[in-house]
Amino acid sequence: MSKKFIFSFAIAAFLGTNAHAISQFDTSDSLPDNTDDYYEQEVEIYDPIEPVNRAIFEFNNVVDGVLLKPVAQIYEGVVPQWGRDRVSNVLYNLSEPIIMINSALQGDDVNAFTSLWRFIINSTFGLLGTFDAASEIGLEPRKEDFGQTLYVWGVEESPYLVLPLLGPSTLRDGVGVAVDYYVDPLNYEEVFDDEERVIHSVAEVINSRTELLPVTEKIDNTAIDPYATYRALFLQKRKSDALNGDISTLY
Repeated sequence: MSKKFIFSFAIAAFLGTNAHAISQFDTSDSLPDNTDDYYEQEVEIYDPIEPVNRAIFEFNNVVDGVLLKPVAQIYEGVVPQWGRDRVSNVLYNLSEPIIMINSALQGDDVNAFTSLWRFIINSTFGLLGTFDAASEIGLEPRKEDFGQTLYVWGVEESPYLVLPLLGPSTLRDGVGVAVDYYVDPLNYEEVFDDEERVIHSVAEVINSRTELLPVTEKIDNTAIDPYATYRALFLQKRKSDALNGDISTLY
Protein backbone atom coordinates (compact mmCIF):
# COMPACT_ATOMS: atom_id res chain seq x y z
CA MET A 1 0.00 0.00 0.00
CA SER A 2 1.42 3.40 -0.98
CA LYS A 3 2.20 6.13 1.54
CA LYS A 4 -0.11 8.41 -0.42
CA PHE A 5 -3.03 6.04 0.06
CA ILE A 6 -2.25 5.58 3.76
CA PHE A 7 -2.35 9.37 4.15
CA SER A 8 -5.65 9.53 2.26
CA PHE A 9 -7.10 6.85 4.52
CA ALA A 10 -6.01 8.76 7.64
CA ILE A 11 -7.74 11.89 6.36
CA ALA A 12 -10.89 9.91 5.60
CA ALA A 13 -10.83 8.37 9.08
CA PHE A 14 -10.79 11.90 10.54
CA LEU A 15 -13.66 12.90 8.26
CA GLY A 16 -15.70 9.91 9.32
CA THR A 17 -15.23 10.76 12.99
CA ASN A 18 -16.03 14.40 12.34
CA ALA A 19 -19.20 13.33 10.57
CA HIS A 20 -20.24 11.48 13.72
CA ALA A 21 -19.66 14.58 15.82
CA ILE A 22 -21.45 17.10 13.64
CA SER A 23 -24.28 14.70 12.90
CA GLN A 24 -25.37 15.06 16.54
CA PHE A 25 -27.11 18.24 15.47
CA ASP A 26 -30.58 17.42 14.20
CA THR A 27 -31.70 19.21 11.04
CA SER A 28 -35.30 18.36 11.91
CA ASP A 29 -35.14 20.49 15.04
CA SER A 30 -37.07 23.74 14.80
CA LEU A 31 -34.68 26.60 15.41
CA PRO A 32 -35.98 29.86 16.89
CA ASP A 33 -35.63 33.08 14.91
CA ASN A 34 -32.98 34.17 17.40
CA THR A 35 -30.77 31.14 17.88
CA ASP A 36 -29.30 32.60 21.06
CA ASP A 37 -32.55 31.28 22.61
CA TYR A 38 -30.77 27.93 22.74
CA TYR A 39 -28.24 29.48 25.09
CA GLU A 40 -31.08 30.42 27.43
CA GLN A 41 -32.69 26.98 27.54
CA GLU A 42 -32.27 24.89 30.67
CA VAL A 43 -29.48 22.58 29.56
CA GLU A 44 -26.81 21.51 32.02
CA ILE A 45 -23.55 23.22 31.01
CA TYR A 46 -20.32 21.76 32.37
CA ASP A 47 -17.54 23.47 30.44
CA PRO A 48 -14.53 23.65 32.78
CA ILE A 49 -12.01 24.48 30.01
CA GLU A 50 -14.15 26.97 28.10
CA PRO A 51 -11.27 29.28 27.04
CA VAL A 52 -9.44 26.34 25.45
CA ASN A 53 -12.65 25.05 23.88
CA ARG A 54 -13.39 28.47 22.41
CA ALA A 55 -9.94 28.66 20.82
CA ILE A 56 -10.36 25.21 19.26
CA PHE A 57 -13.86 26.17 18.12
CA GLU A 58 -12.45 29.14 16.21
CA PHE A 59 -9.77 26.95 14.64
CA ASN A 60 -12.38 24.40 13.57
CA ASN A 61 -14.48 27.18 12.04
CA VAL A 62 -11.56 28.17 9.84
CA VAL A 63 -11.10 24.57 8.66
CA ASP A 64 -14.82 24.24 8.03
CA GLY A 65 -14.94 27.49 6.08
CA VAL A 66 -11.98 26.54 3.92
CA LEU A 67 -12.79 22.86 3.31
CA LEU A 68 -15.99 21.25 4.53
CA LYS A 69 -18.58 23.96 3.93
CA PRO A 70 -17.52 24.74 0.31
CA VAL A 71 -17.51 21.04 -0.58
CA ALA A 72 -20.95 20.61 0.98
CA GLN A 73 -22.31 23.61 -0.93
CA ILE A 74 -20.97 22.23 -4.21
CA TYR A 75 -22.50 18.82 -3.45
CA GLU A 76 -25.85 20.42 -2.64
CA GLY A 77 -25.76 22.44 -5.84
CA VAL A 78 -24.79 19.55 -8.11
CA VAL A 79 -26.76 16.59 -6.68
CA PRO A 80 -30.58 16.98 -6.53
CA GLN A 81 -32.49 16.28 -3.31
CA TRP A 82 -33.68 12.88 -4.55
CA GLY A 83 -30.10 11.76 -5.09
CA ARG A 84 -28.93 13.12 -1.74
CA ASP A 85 -31.77 11.25 -0.02
CA ARG A 86 -30.59 7.99 -1.60
CA VAL A 87 -27.05 8.60 -0.32
CA SER A 88 -28.35 9.41 3.17
CA ASN A 89 -30.40 6.21 3.20
CA VAL A 90 -27.42 4.07 2.19
CA LEU A 91 -25.19 5.62 4.85
CA TYR A 92 -27.82 5.19 7.56
CA ASN A 93 -28.34 1.58 6.53
CA LEU A 94 -24.61 0.95 6.91
CA SER A 95 -24.82 2.31 10.47
CA GLU A 96 -27.53 -0.18 11.51
CA PRO A 97 -25.05 -2.85 12.76
CA ILE A 98 -23.48 -0.49 15.28
CA ILE A 99 -26.96 0.70 16.31
CA MET A 100 -27.97 -2.92 16.85
CA ILE A 101 -24.85 -3.64 18.93
CA ASN A 102 -25.35 -0.60 21.16
CA SER A 103 -29.04 -1.31 21.60
CA ALA A 104 -28.16 -4.82 22.75
CA LEU A 105 -25.53 -3.46 25.16
CA GLN A 106 -28.18 -1.15 26.60
CA GLY A 107 -30.54 -4.06 27.13
CA ASP A 108 -32.94 -2.64 24.53
CA ASP A 109 -33.91 -5.85 22.75
CA VAL A 110 -36.72 -4.16 20.84
CA ASN A 111 -34.49 -1.62 19.11
CA ALA A 112 -31.76 -4.24 18.61
CA PHE A 113 -34.15 -6.48 16.68
CA THR A 114 -35.65 -3.47 14.90
CA SER A 115 -32.20 -2.43 13.69
CA LEU A 116 -31.39 -5.98 12.60
CA TRP A 117 -34.57 -6.29 10.56
CA ARG A 118 -34.22 -2.77 9.19
CA PHE A 119 -30.76 -3.71 7.91
CA ILE A 120 -31.98 -6.96 6.35
CA ILE A 121 -35.06 -5.43 4.73
CA ASN A 122 -33.40 -2.25 3.48
CA SER A 123 -30.37 -4.14 2.18
CA THR A 124 -32.65 -6.37 0.10
CA PHE A 125 -36.04 -4.86 -0.69
CA GLY A 126 -34.57 -1.38 -0.20
CA LEU A 127 -31.98 -1.99 -2.93
CA LEU A 128 -28.84 -1.95 -0.75
CA GLY A 129 -30.33 0.69 1.50
CA THR A 130 -31.08 3.31 -1.13
CA PHE A 131 -34.74 3.20 -0.06
CA ASP A 132 -36.07 2.96 3.50
CA ALA A 133 -38.46 0.07 2.89
CA ALA A 134 -38.42 -0.86 6.59
CA SER A 135 -40.06 2.40 7.66
CA GLU A 136 -42.90 1.68 5.25
CA ILE A 137 -43.85 -1.36 7.34
CA GLY A 138 -43.51 0.42 10.67
CA LEU A 139 -39.87 -0.29 11.58
CA GLU A 140 -38.83 3.24 12.48
CA PRO A 141 -35.12 4.16 12.82
CA ARG A 142 -33.55 5.20 16.09
CA LYS A 143 -29.85 5.92 16.37
CA GLU A 144 -27.84 4.52 19.25
CA ASP A 145 -24.11 4.89 19.90
CA PHE A 146 -21.68 3.97 22.64
CA GLY A 147 -21.91 7.44 24.18
CA GLN A 148 -25.59 6.70 24.79
CA THR A 149 -24.68 3.23 26.03
CA LEU A 150 -22.36 4.77 28.62
CA TYR A 151 -25.24 7.01 29.74
CA VAL A 152 -27.46 3.95 30.21
CA TRP A 153 -24.65 2.36 32.21
CA GLY A 154 -24.63 5.32 34.58
CA VAL A 155 -22.09 7.77 33.11
CA GLU A 156 -24.26 10.89 33.24
CA GLU A 157 -22.00 13.87 33.93
CA SER A 158 -19.24 14.64 31.47
CA PRO A 159 -17.35 17.85 30.65
CA TYR A 160 -18.00 19.51 27.31
CA LEU A 161 -15.09 19.33 24.89
CA VAL A 162 -14.37 20.83 21.50
CA LEU A 163 -11.87 18.54 19.82
CA PRO A 164 -9.44 19.83 17.18
CA LEU A 165 -10.94 19.03 13.76
CA LEU A 166 -13.35 16.54 15.31
CA GLY A 167 -15.73 19.19 16.63
CA PRO A 168 -18.20 19.25 19.55
CA SER A 169 -18.20 16.38 22.01
CA THR A 170 -18.01 15.50 25.68
CA LEU A 171 -15.54 13.28 27.47
CA ARG A 172 -18.14 10.50 27.52
CA ASP A 173 -19.02 10.87 23.84
CA GLY A 174 -15.37 11.07 22.84
CA VAL A 175 -14.80 7.67 24.41
CA GLY A 176 -17.97 6.49 22.72
CA VAL A 177 -16.77 7.53 19.26
CA ALA A 178 -13.51 5.61 19.73
CA VAL A 179 -15.30 2.46 20.90
CA ASP A 180 -17.86 2.65 18.08
CA TYR A 181 -15.07 2.96 15.54
CA TYR A 182 -13.36 -0.23 16.70
CA VAL A 183 -16.58 -2.18 17.22
CA ASP A 184 -18.19 -1.21 13.90
CA PRO A 185 -17.91 -4.21 11.52
CA LEU A 186 -17.50 -1.83 8.57
CA ASN A 187 -14.06 -0.82 9.83
CA TYR A 188 -12.60 -4.28 9.28
CA GLU A 189 -11.08 -5.37 5.99
CA GLU A 190 -13.16 -8.55 5.99
CA VAL A 191 -16.17 -6.29 5.32
CA PHE A 192 -14.75 -3.18 3.61
CA ASP A 193 -11.32 -2.89 2.06
CA ASP A 194 -9.22 0.24 2.61
CA GLU A 195 -10.49 2.04 -0.49
CA GLU A 196 -14.14 1.32 0.35
CA ARG A 197 -13.64 2.64 3.89
CA VAL A 198 -12.17 5.85 2.48
CA ILE A 199 -15.15 6.31 0.17
CA HIS A 200 -17.56 5.57 3.02
CA SER A 201 -15.91 8.05 5.39
CA VAL A 202 -15.73 10.84 2.83
CA ALA A 203 -19.36 10.27 1.81
CA GLU A 204 -20.42 10.39 5.47
CA VAL A 205 -18.85 13.74 6.22
CA ILE A 206 -20.00 15.39 2.98
CA ASN A 207 -23.54 14.11 3.49
CA SER A 208 -23.65 15.19 7.14
CA ARG A 209 -22.19 18.63 6.45
CA THR A 210 -24.64 19.20 3.59
CA GLU A 211 -27.63 18.31 5.76
CA LEU A 212 -26.40 20.78 8.37
CA LEU A 213 -26.03 23.75 6.00
CA PRO A 214 -29.42 25.33 6.91
CA VAL A 215 -28.75 24.90 10.65
CA THR A 216 -25.22 26.27 10.67
CA GLU A 217 -26.13 29.15 8.35
CA LYS A 218 -28.94 30.25 10.66
CA ILE A 219 -26.84 29.99 13.80
CA ASP A 220 -23.85 31.77 12.26
CA ASN A 221 -26.06 34.57 10.92
CA THR A 222 -28.21 35.19 14.00
CA ALA A 223 -26.34 34.07 17.10
CA ILE A 224 -24.53 36.73 19.12
CA ASP A 225 -22.38 34.00 20.66
CA PRO A 226 -22.20 31.06 18.19
CA TYR A 227 -19.98 29.03 20.53
CA ALA A 228 -22.56 29.10 23.34
CA THR A 229 -25.39 28.36 20.92
CA TYR A 230 -23.65 25.37 19.35
CA ARG A 231 -22.72 24.11 22.80
CA ALA A 232 -26.26 24.30 24.14
CA LEU A 233 -27.74 22.78 20.98
CA PHE A 234 -25.24 19.90 21.03
CA LEU A 235 -25.76 19.13 24.73
CA GLN A 236 -29.53 19.35 24.40
CA LYS A 237 -29.52 16.99 21.43
CA ARG A 238 -27.25 14.48 23.17
CA LYS A 239 -29.42 14.55 26.28
CA SER A 240 -32.48 13.95 24.12
CA ASP A 241 -30.69 11.05 22.40
CA ALA A 242 -29.77 9.51 25.74
CA LEU A 243 -33.43 9.67 26.77
CA ASN A 244 -34.56 8.29 23.39
CA GLY A 245 -36.33 11.51 22.51
CA ASP A 246 -38.17 11.98 25.82
CA ILE A 247 -37.03 15.55 26.40
CA SER A 248 -39.77 16.32 28.94
CA THR A 249 -37.27 15.60 31.71
CA LEU A 250 -34.93 18.29 30.41
CA TYR A 251 -36.99 21.10 31.91
